[in-house]
Amino acid sequence: MKVSLPLMVIVTVILQSTSVFSQSGETTVDYQKGDRIAATIELPYSASVVEDAIKIYMEKRGGKSDHVKSFDVYRNTRLDENDAEIVDVHYKVDRKIQKERESTVVYLLLGRPGENIGARTIDDRFKVSDSKELLNRMAPYIDAYNLDVQIKKQEEVVKKSEKRLLNLKDDQYDLEKKLRALQDKITQNKNDQQVQTEDLNRQKDALNVILNKKEVSQGSKLTKQ
Repeated sequence: MKVSLPLMVIVTVILQSTSVFSQSGETTVDYQKGDRIAATIELPYSASVVEDAIKIYMEKRGGKSDHVKSFDVYRNTRLDENDAEIVDVHYKVDRKIQKERESTVVYLLLGRPGENIGARTIDDRFKVSDSKELLNRMAPYIDAYNLDVQIKKQEEVVKKSEKRLLNLKDDQYDLEKKLRALQDKITQNKNDQQVQTEDLNRQKDALNVILNKKEVSQGSKLTKQ
């Protein structure tokens, strides 16, 4: 059975809006040509959605945005409003395609304010647990953001569908108006044909009268001769 595009979008919204929170783990990630211990999480959303959601999430925490190589950084950030300690949040978002399904892997490291993480040793585990916890807190926020994005997309689909319907109704009104005008013309044409038929009959009768007079006139002349 062929599924229409709007219905496919609705199904996608339902599937993607189901809360499936992956738990963060830890791994090593290349940071300035060296492996560093990082927290990581994989999310079933597009990279663009995850990037936008994390950016908004971090901006709400008042950090100053920066970029180091392939990592985005929010410096001098308080992970919670009541935290006395500030940290630099380094993260990278990677798009992942597997069996035609897109997901996103996030790598995150917490650094001391102004710290050059590239100078860390391979076994430096500074705030790895806090990094994992931060990703776990981000996951439901990213899920909610993704749902908002899907809702907005579906609202646009609905608006376009409504516009197409209104256009079709306008077309119907115009066509019906033209049809009524055409039907009026047809009716008028039939009336004109009736009038013209009556006029034609009168003209034929007049012609017959003239022809009869001619015949009578010619007959009288022959009789006199």
